[in-house]
Amino acid sequence: MKWLIERSRYLPIVSVFGMLVGAIVALFLGVVKTVQVLQTAATKFQESEPTLYILFEALDCFLIATALIVIAVGLYELFIGGLEVPDWMLVKNLNELKAKFTFVIIPVMAVKFVQKILQSENPLDLFYDGAAIAFVALALTAFNFVSLKEKEVETEIEKNSDETETRAADLKK
Repeated sequence: MKWLIERSRYLPIVSVFGMLVGAIVALFLGVVKTVQVLQTAATKFQESEPTLYILFEALDCFLIATALIVIAVGLYELFIGGLEVPDWMLVKNLNELKAKFTFVIIPVMAVKFVQKILQSENPLDLFYDGAAIAFVALALTAFNFVSLKEKEVETEIEKNSDETETRAADLKK
């Protein structure tokens, strides 16, 4: 039983693989939409609205692909093993992984809102959508702020306990 439980830490590899496949698909869709932008710009160069909308769709695909890659790397690092990645991609716990995810979700929501602005005909619906997105972004930012404060408190407690242990060791000498 112990062997099974110890090996279960490798189960997130399924999630990592799925996210990497999703990232590849999102990158492919982003490239396809970028090509569509070029085609639309060449054929309908006097109409900027369709070009902008498709361009924001491409941006959305690229942002989602980036989020999936960051989460896949984070899950791999947490459960399976270390990777040689830039420091900003390293995560030490699930709270850091969630924070990285929220920092990608907010720009995705902003892109979706800009797309709605380009298509909207009803200002009241646009206001409601904007308010909802702002509320969610504010909630995610508050979550990250609280998580950061908790981490600072934990670091301070660890620092104080290390100092106490050092003082106690010095007293024994």
